[in-house]
Amino acid sequence: MLLGQILVGRSVIDDAALSLALERQKQAVGERLGAILVRLGLISEQTLLQALCEQLGLTVLDDAHLAAVLPAIEIWHRENAISQALATRYAFVGFASGEDSVTIAARDVLDSSLRELLESTLCPGRRVEYALIAARDLERLLAQIYRIQSAQGPQADLRRLAEDAPVVELVNGVMARATDTRASDVHIEPEEFGFAVRYRIDGVLQGTEQYPRERFDAVVSRIKLISGLDIAERRMPQDGRFSIRTSGVDTDVRVSVIPGVQGESLVLRLLPNTQKTRFDLNTIGIEADHLQLYKSWMAQPDGVILVTGPTGSGKSTTLYATLLACDTAHERVLTVEDPVEYQIPGVTQFQVHPEIGFTFPAALRSILRHDPDTIMIGEIRDVETARIAVQASLTGHRVFSTLHTNDTATAFLRLSDMGVEPFLVGATVRGVVAQRLVRRLCTACAKPHHAPELMPTSVLEALEKLAVRREDWQFMEPAGCSQCGGTGYRGRIAVYELLAATDRLRAALNQPSPTLESLMNAAGTGFRTLREDALLKAARGVTSLEEVYTLAGGVDYRDTLNA
Repeated sequence: MLLGQILVGRSVIDDAALSLALERQKQAVGERLGAILVRLGLISEQTLLQALCEQLGLTVLDDAHLAAVLPAIEIWHRENAISQALATRYAFVGFASGEDSVTIAARDVLDSSLRELLESTLCPGRRVEYALIAARDLERLLAQIYRIQSAQGPQADLRRLAEDAPVVELVNGVMARATDTRASDVHIEPEEFGFAVRYRIDGVLQGTEQYPRERFDAVVSRIKLISGLDIAERRMPQDGRFSIRTSGVDTDVRVSVIPGVQGESLVLRLLPNTQKTRFDLNTIGIEADHLQLYKSWMAQPDGVILVTGPTGSGKSTTLYATLLACDTAHERVLTVEDPVEYQIPGVTQFQVHPEIGFTFPAALRSILRHDPDTIMIGEIRDVETARIAVQASLTGHRVFSTLHTNDTATAFLRLSDMGVEPFLVGATVRGVVAQRLVRRLCTACAKPHHAPELMPTSVLEALEKLAVRREDWQFMEPAGCSQCGGTGYRGRIAVYELLAATDRLRAALNQPSPTLESLMNAAGTGFRTLREDALLKAARGVTSLEEVYTLAGGVDYRDTLNA
């Protein structure tokens, strides 16, 4: 099969993307279709290599194999007097794999000039076995073999370097791999003799890739250039953003650059533009009883609804799903955010700019004169913002916002500590949502829990409280496969804790010195904690007990089983 047919068959690209690449190939004589697809950001290099493996019946040399054969590569290149220029020109490395055989790892194993060089000069009469190699691995190997030192002086033209084709391809390849692996963040970290690229996948940093140090300045400059940042400024932190289409997905990228000892460290936050399927209250993980309670709060014409949790717990996703569930056709919905992460149809969104005085309080005072029905505040950070939110609720507006607390009950105390009178907190807050993210088990490799009956007593008691019958248990464990990268998990789901502002809770809040314990006692027997909500999902086989205990901050359940 042709390469394009394989990629379309795998649903990696569509016919329109293939036609575009083929049209570009007509203009770029001699350039491979796969290279064009990677350069355009339509696929990642890893996806291309997998398709080439299927087409050519070859393998890709991974990091572990390359590390094992590095001494053999150095010996073969030295014995055959292969210069750095020659290896770079034909993009290959080789090593003796037997008495009469040589393995050649190349970016383009079909290159006729490379095959002619091998057959006529380097390997006459010997059996040649071919393998594929990623561009980043090849570049790193060549740097190690020839001990390449950076030739870029302080006066190097950073803009020219940032626009070089290899640098553009490298950055596009990193972004495409991030999209393929569903990464939420990309970390680019300088080191003494190179730089590393790591991807945060399902909340865990994974997939360290090593690159030569001489590429680092060009890569940083490239990212700064497309982010609208000053490429010459290396002493001060900078923040920017850009949009890119990789692997068929339109993605907004927020860029943070901070100078460090070894050089500038970059973090790229990826915000895929897929809100139509992502921002849905029915699919983000909220249980049916919680969803019914939450929608009852939303149905009220006024009041404050708070979503709490640490950074990266999915609060923005919950709020955006809430906004999409609002009747924007008949209601005026306004937001004040820092920054605006996603653009929601039918919602008017405002970005704060503290440097010119357009802060959260200033923005809120202005939009209250904009005839809103619903207001979303990105975060309540100070007493002034909190008081304006409460006043907006008292004047007949529905207010959604986030607050940095660990649980629901603490949110009521936090508002009081900030300076809002407790009776106003009780009168205006309809309810508080606390949430965390747990990893979903990979459906392709998850296996049944080996000894569910030996679970700790605390888990058994919680299951009894939640009325989960033993015959309904579907506890599963992670195993690891190619689809999940060997982790046993693929994707994340939110777990929730909802606390309504009942009369009992308001009475406890109005006491002279309300405590967390008194508020929790007022929550009632039907209240479900974050850990218990996660346990419900584990009992259905959605996540694992490991994730439940990581969420709760407890001991590893396997220690109990092995005791």
